Amino acid sequence: TLSLHDALPIVHPSGILGPYNGAKNYLVQLVNDYIRGKLPACVHGGYDFVDVRDVAGGCLRAAQKGRTGECYILSNRYYEVTEVLKMVRSIVGGKKLPTLPLWIAKASVPLICRIARLKKRRPLYTRYSLYALTSNGRFTHDKATAELNYKPRDLYVTISDTIRWLSKYQSFAEIQ
Repeated sequence: TLSLHDALPIVHPSGILGPYNGAKNYLVQLVNDYIRGKLPACVHGGYDFVDVRDVAGGCLRAAQKGRTGECYILSNRYYEVTEVLKMVRSIVGGKKLPTLPLWIAKASVPLICRIARLKKRRPLYTRYSLYALTSNGRFTHDKATAELNYKPRDLYVTISDTIRWLSKYQSFAEIQ
């Protein structure tokens, strides 16, 4: 059995987004659905979104430099969903989507899930995803920055690289 003294450092990533991270990733699905015109609306809310490559690098740094038993938050900063889609729009164009109040989105979840099942797709908005967008999504990576030299990249770069990566595929189904 491991004791606290034998434990490795522990990492806590925030909402992960980025290229090469397609399978089961809701944020990549959000970007891809918008690009393909499959996203009818966005919702109020946001979260701390971070590049998958920064999380991977942070995990390696934690294993190499992290203190035994210590926790490190691997995050970036809080972004509204509307900010994320605005970045996507600035790269690929497209129309500004209506932003639904959360109460409408939450009330629509059963219908959204039913339609997704009929189309054999995963629903983007679920009770949990909507909860996450309204929960405490503001974290600090100060400890990881100070102790691990963790420096997340600007999310615009992440989104640009994700779009470039997605452009190699004709549909989201191909990257799952």
